[in-house]
Amino acid sequence: MRLFIAIDIDDSVLVSVAKLQEQVKDRMKNRNGLKWVGPELMHLTLKFLGEVDETRIEEITDAITIVCLEKKIFEFRLSVIGSFGRPAKVLWLGSAEQNAELAALAESIEQGLSELGFEKETRPFSAHLTLARIKDNGVDKNLRRIVSDFEKIKPMTVKVDSVCLYKSQLTSDGPVYTLLRKVELSPVRDRES
Repeated sequence: MRLFIAIDIDDSVLVSVAKLQEQVKDRMKNRNGLKWVGPELMHLTLKFLGEVDETRIEEITDAITIVCLEKKIFEFRLSVIGSFGRPAKVLWLGSAEQNAELAALAESIEQGLSELGFEKETRPFSAHLTLARIKDNGVDKNLRRIVSDFEKIKPMTVKVDSVCLYKSQLTSDGPVYTLLRKVELSPVRDRES
């Protein structure tokens, strides 16, 4: 089964993301070459594991649990739209500034899973939600300009209070994600006087 580890995004944030997608769509002349990701499928991937035997789910969950015990609940902001690739292949929503807690969480997950024999990611971690996949290079000659127009958007605050293990099934209607495990981060406690 195909597995990945991710952070779920609050419904209130996903409503704002959907509105932002509509604003971008409205600016485009040719939308046919874009495959928009439905907000209900959005998550922030920390680690893609690929094909994994079902018998390894518990050891993966244990590794995630060890990491989450050491991490406190935190927040980060989605505040900029960008694209990956030349020509662009992915339109994404991410953070204008690097969030140290999010980067540390991703690195700890990466390290914990490498100890189980999973290959470490060589590319630097890039926190983002995929808004659309670009299937046609000529989708919109003005895509870069449109993206630059959305460089300063109203920030959306995402609360990170858990890490999830998902199964991904590819179907002709698109991917289907099934939550297998959800591990809570440590609550933030007030300092005692």
